[in-house]
Amino acid sequence: MKKDQFVIACVESPENAAVVLPWARHLAERLNHKGLMALHVSPDRQQSDDWLKELGIPYVSLQGDWHTAIEGLPTAFNGILAVAAVDTAAPRTSLTHPKTLLREFKNCKIAYLVVSRLLAVDSSSPNSDFRLPTCQRCALTMTHRREGKEKLVWASYLARFVDSSVTIAHPDYRDGDLRMRWRNNMRFVEKMFSPLGIDYTTALLSRSTRVDLAALDELHPDLLIARTTDTRERDFIDWLLPLPEYRLLTHPSHTPLLFLNPRDDLYILCD
Repeated sequence: MKKDQFVIACVESPENAAVVLPWARHLAERLNHKGLMALHVSPDRQQSDDWLKELGIPYVSLQGDWHTAIEGLPTAFNGILAVAAVDTAAPRTSLTHPKTLLREFKNCKIAYLVVSRLLAVDSSSPNSDFRLPTCQRCALTMTHRREGKEKLVWASYLARFVDSSVTIAHPDYRDGDLRMRWRNNMRFVEKMFSPLGIDYTTALLSRSTRVDLAALDELHPDLLIARTTDTRERDFIDWLLPLPEYRLLTHPSHTPLLFLNPRDDLYILCD
């Protein structure tokens, strides 16, 4: 059967592919049997990419830069989800470096799952700490802001197709106006999830700032769905501090992160 939508594994090397491919394959199979392909980008065409043939899946090897290739994921490759690795020890020139990854994916029009290299699958080492891909417990935060629709859409996909449980974490609002806005957002959750028969639980966070980090610290989910920062909403002080998503990428839990950029033309699944 011809595939019309793809999960795209963004790979730099065989070692990098060992981290990315198990997660990309798992989600391609579970998300209503989407296609699976690998994407490799290098500025140097003389660099050998023979290892791509050994992956056993369709692949594209491009000369150029990751930023341009990633912008074309939904249109050139029919991508609905990208999967990439992050490595805090990687050189700045590598896509897997947290700051480089965020820069190259900042205009991405599809969701992208970022997985720590420490979650590589090594079936030959039964005593290792490596874990198989799992999304049994996914979490997202819901605040008073209007930023939750895309996160809820992807949470519904994970619940329907991957059998994930969904936890919606939120601050304990004391301000009446903020609490009313949050309640309105939760009414939207009900309106969206109820017709699909999706159950969810809520969790109260101990702090009202950096709520995604709080969710990692307090809920320990298998996967966190997070919206990246809208640079139009940052003030002078914000520009002096690391991006919240950078803090997520360098969090010691190494939790897989499903990022959604704040775009009006974000591509989603057609199912």
